[in-house]
Amino acid sequence: MSFPVIWAPSAKEDYAALLEYVEKHFGLDAALELLDTTEKLLEEITVFPGMFPASKKRKDIRKAVVSKQTSLFYRISQDQVQILHVWDNRQDPENLEYLF
Repeated sequence: MSFPVIWAPSAKEDYAALLEYVEKHFGLDAALELLDTTEKLLEEITVFPGMFPASKKRKDIRKAVVSKQTSLFYRISQDQVQILHVWDNRQDPENLEYLF
């Protein structure tokens, strides 16, 4: 069984901004590669939603590393996977405190 993926509006905005940044600074091929990598990761999550570790503070939130620079935070509900936040790993992790 595979779970549908639902994006929080802010996660969609973060992801779109990230793709724009990557395209502007590294080119279209790099942006397409990030898009492809993310889609493959989400396909895996929909089949095995518990495959990534839960947050130490919030057990209902999981972190999936897309690349060395990018992570997705998501939650599993009864019938869907909710993408909550797209995080640039180069940012100060203290900024995640208010999120999770």
